[in-house]
Amino acid sequence: MQDTITVRPSWGRRLAGIEGLRGIAALSVMVYHLALTTSFQVQTGPLEILFSLCNQGLTLFFVLSGFLLYRPFVSAIVQGRQLPSIRRYAYNRLLRIYPAYIVIFVVTGLFVGSVYLHGSTHGFGPENIGRLTDPLKIAANVLLVHMFIPEYVMSGLPVSWSLTAEITFYFVLPLVAFLALWRIRKGSRKTAALVCAPLAMVIVGLGITLWASDAASRMSPIDAANFGFGQTGSAVFLRSFLAQADLFGYGMLAAVAVVVIHERGVERVQTRVKAALVLVAALIELLALEFARPVISTVSGVAAALVLLAVVLPSSRGDDLNRTARVLEWLPFRFTGVMSYSIYLWHLPVIFWLMGHHRTFGQNTLALPLNGLLVLAITLSLSTLTYYFVERPAMKLKRPALKVQQPEPQQELSVKR
Repeated sequence: MQDTITVRPSWGRRLAGIEGLRGIAALSVMVYHLALTTSFQVQTGPLEILFSLCNQGLTLFFVLSGFLLYRPFVSAIVQGRQLPSIRRYAYNRLLRIYPAYIVIFVVTGLFVGSVYLHGSTHGFGPENIGRLTDPLKIAANVLLVHMFIPEYVMSGLPVSWSLTAEITFYFVLPLVAFLALWRIRKGSRKTAALVCAPLAMVIVGLGITLWASDAASRMSPIDAANFGFGQTGSAVFLRSFLAQADLFGYGMLAAVAVVVIHERGVERVQTRVKAALVLVAALIELLALEFARPVISTVSGVAAALVLLAVVLPSSRGDDLNRTARVLEWLPFRFTGVMSYSIYLWHLPVIFWLMGHHRTFGQNTLALPLNGLLVLAITLSLSTLTYYFVERPAMKLKRPALKVQQPEPQQELSVKR
């Protein structure tokens, strides 16, 4: 029996390889949290560098958001078209974030009891992992505004702080597009107008990162943890969109580069160019791990943007997926990418439940693969359920963008089974 999966080239509406990048990001976050919780001893062992890299999975998510969401606005401005409908944009973003989040929050936070009651700085014991009962805290978590309230910081689903930053970016993005249009009407060149706000975001985010790193370096470990993740005003600020703005900005700059290259009629990019992008990304990441740990997140943002360019730029043949994208279209990457949002939301409550019921295999390096397989199996099972019964039905309610041109030619990849 033979099935056919239709894949558009990287210049098409669906960018080949993006789901694979999402899958890598989700699995990286999961592996890092495994090291942080069920197998914390490996963080000081020979695998420490690996887990430091996995800690940048969220960075990749933010860069992807900046790229994917800014690209339609950039394309419309460069081509002189009307901007995407803000009402449709807001409606679609709401459908993407809230349905799965609310379902998983209710299951884990109100019934199973595997979320933070107070916050990540309070440990993983029963006094901090359980069911939320405070109505105001529950309401703040449901609305994803808890990260604006110091006493609620890091309560609920452990990763939900990043969703608050993401939603703030959703509000900011249309303003960035309108600002670019205003600058163009005042006489600025299109490319300069489009990169102005992303560059400002990079400067702001990097500045906050440097300030926070310097401040934390002069604190005790406990004070530093509370400074960044505790129930403090500084944690509200450091977990906010502003503190992550550089990561979104790198993705937005990549979006401008891709659209401009496309509009200039580039149909082929040599393989050696894309290979150079990946090699530079790997090099600066390794250098940052060795010499620039305080700014590892922003360096990882640059590296992620370079890899993203290598994935979405067209092949050297001009009529096929480039090799990097083809690797990321491999079924395991695609599958985890499609499920990545649910994986991201489910994995820590799963870990907390296993720890609370003493179902892990220990806290050492040898136990890590077993813990990983167990968490992955449960998380993928739950993620499959929420994807097919919550996420996908919600996404079918999305309002499609108006078509402005004929779709790119498609290629067919045959998959035998």
